[in-house]
Amino acid sequence: MVRLRPLSETDLDHVMTWVNDPAVVGNFGWFTGKPITREAEAAYLAKLCAQHRDPNGSERVYSIDSEDGRYLGQVGLHQIHRPSRVGRLSIIIASKADHGRGHGTAALRALLAEAFDQEKLHKVWMMFYRTNARTRRLADKLGFIDEGVLREEYLYQGDYHDMVRTALLEREYRAQAAPEKATPRF
Repeated sequence: MVRLRPLSETDLDHVMTWVNDPAVVGNFGWFTGKPITREAEAAYLAKLCAQHRDPNGSERVYSIDSEDGRYLGQVGLHQIHRPSRVGRLSIIIASKADHGRGHGTAALRALLAEAFDQEKLHKVWMMFYRTNARTRRLADKLGFIDEGVLREEYLYQGDYHDMVRTALLEREYRAQAAPEKATPRF
């Protein structure tokens, strides 16, 4: 359904279509509502691309393409702490027209395989606004377990928002891949 490829600096035009759109990124704690310039985003992409080329880098960001090669968004492993083999996940589906079509699920499944099979991580985690129902459903569908709530963690549009931290361990991921060995969840 989707294909991941390493982020490229040539993705800048694609990224600029969503990076300042509150409907796409407004659910992320880092979104301040202040516009990100093309120059600032180009510098950030260059940094991410350099990290991806470094075998010990702490960032792995991928562009998501549809089967026919159309850019859909990005997924990433961030803040990789190699000694503990832990990293943070992120996902963005760029076009609102592509939301709810299974692209995010497919992309995160591919990223999980990359995280556990290639990067040899032990645990991946993500954080999202408690009110972000789409990410909540995605985390549940993929078997993530809540680790806690950061109360009133981010101030956005004049209100404080709670953040949920949820994670998936390698053994939980492997158990899902072999359903006959999985423990039922209640």
